[in-house]
Order: sequence, then C-alpha cells, then structure tokens
Amino acid sequence: MLVTDLAPAAVVAAAIAPVLLVLWLAVAADSRPEPPRVMLVAVVLGALSTVVALLLELSLPRYVPVSHNPWLGIDESTLLFIAIPEETVKIAIIAAIGLRARWFDEPMDGVVYGAAVGLGFAAVENLLYLVALHSDWAFVAVIRGVLSVPFHGALGAIAGAYIASARFGGALGAHSHGRWRRARLLASAWLIPVVLHTLYDAAILSLPHATPPGVLELLAMAVAVGFGAIVFAVRLARRIARRQKAWLQTKRLPPADWRGVWARCLIGIGSSVVAAVLIVSGNVGGKVAGWALMALAVGICWHCGKYLSEAAKLRHLPAAVPSPAGSVTPPA
Repeated sequence: MLVTDLAPAAVVAAAIAPVLLVLWLAVAADSRPEPPRVMLVAVVLGALSTVVALLLELSLPRYVPVSHNPWLGIDESTLLFIAIPEETVKIAIIAAIGLRARWFDEPMDGVVYGAAVGLGFAAVENLLYLVALHSDWAFVAVIRGVLSVPFHGALGAIAGAYIASARFGGALGAHSHGRWRRARLLASAWLIPVVLHTLYDAAILSLPHATPPGVLELLAMAVAVGFGAIVFAVRLARRIARRQKAWLQTKRLPPADWRGVWARCLIGIGSSVVAAVLIVSGNVGGKVAGWALMALAVGICWHCGKYLSEAAKLRHLPAAVPSPAGSVTPPA
C-alpha cells in the first residue's frame, strides 16, 4: 500500500529531478545570479508551451500531407509536426524574454533563460512520457534524464545564445555590422534547433522500422546528435562567457556562494512539487508528510529567493572603474 501511494510522487520526482539538475548547471555557468522570479517565469512559460505545441502537432497532420513512403514519411512528420512546432513555440518565448525583458542585460542571460525555457518544456514532456508508462517508467526516466532532458535544455541554450548575439552584438564573435547580421543570427536561433531536433527524433522514431544493423546505426545517430547538441551549447556558453568578461562594465557580485543558494532553491522547488503530489494522491500519512515537506520547501525557497533577489539587484549598481593611474574613480 505504501509503495502504491508513493508511486505518483516517485514518477513526478523522476520527471523533474534531471530538469532541476540541468537547470542548476545552466545557472551556475553564469557569473552573476538571475532573479528567481524571472527564472521561474521562463521555466513556467516553457512548460506551458507544451500545450500550444501539442495542439499544433495534433492539428497540422489534417492539413499537411506527408509521403506514403514509411522512411520519408517519418522524416517529414518529424520535421513538420514535431520539430518545427515545438522549437518555434519555445524560441518565440526565448525571443520575447531576450528582446524585451529588463533583466536580460548581458549575453550569458540568453544561455540561461534559453535553457530554462527548454527545460520547462522537457519537464512536462518527461512527465507525460512517464505517466503513460506503467512497468517501465523507471528505465525510461533514466534514459530520458541522461539524454533527452539535457538535449532540450541545449536546444534552448543554443537559441538563446544566438538571440543574445543578435541583441548585444559580438557575443559570439559576430563583429560584422552588415545589414542582415541580426536577421541571420535570429534565423540561426530557429534553424539550428529545428534541424538538430529533426535529426534526433527521426532517428528515434525510425527504430521500430529498422533491421538489427540499422537499429544500431539509428541509436548511434541519436546519441551523436543529442550529445553533439549538448557539446555545441556548452561551447557557445563558454565562448559567450569569455567575451562577456570584456563586455561587462560592472564587477562580479561579491557573494561566492550564490550557486549553492540556487541549488537549494531548486531543491526546494522540486520538493514542493513532490509534496503537492503527496497531498493530492496520498493517504492520511502521505498527506501529513506532504504538508510537512511543503512547509520545508516553501521556507527554503523563500529564504533563497530573498537572497538571490537582493544579490541580483546589485547588478544594476554602478561599479567603480579603475583609472589608468591605478586610482579608483566612479563612472561618469
């Protein structure tokens, strides 16, 4: 009975745990903290984008014909009904945050907020997959946690990196001031994730139709594309981080432990979700444990959120600029 009561909470924990871990890695890559409320909005918008993407995926096949060839049909369906709808919705959210949000004030923010949107999408998609399964959900949770979740985060980070380059210029070494430079960068923010997503999903969806040698080739292709996207996103993030040091005119925030605070904050958020599941689906003992865990999680999140919000405000304080003679003078 206890195992049955805890099963929903275990499924939810398995779905969101890798998302929170990868999100912390993305946040830790930035040299200065982001406001928790803005990060939470990015994650929630990414999660809500699954609804729009799902509606598009269900409605588009009625109006867009695909080839009757099984292999070509899979490729076309993956591109038209999965990759384009999902990435377009996610990238539209990243672009809205990147081009309009007041807190999006340095190039690395593109990587962080892009990854947050992608991981919000991955959390809901992960949960839908695991809920649909019964006996094999633990195995699928491990596989998706190792590859699919970081892959979605990487696609968001790639899009955010190019959007940041379009906004700030030079963030990716794009020093050209040509007429179409910004348009090319924004097009790359959409095209690269769509192509990578198409290749990855086409390989996975083609597995049931492949012979044993072909299965190995498709698996190798999926792994190569998945980890290749992750490596590419990491390289873009490191490149932006190096250039950002020279781009920024303010000092890094003094607190050196804010990454640990963000880790505790994400643990609190994840614990609150699991607590909510226990409160809704558990027996009397599960509900009591859920409320206790919820109280603990809220306390952790409140304390960490207050610290991070105050630290993030320091980003907008003018920093002292050293003069050529070595003295310190305030900025003009």
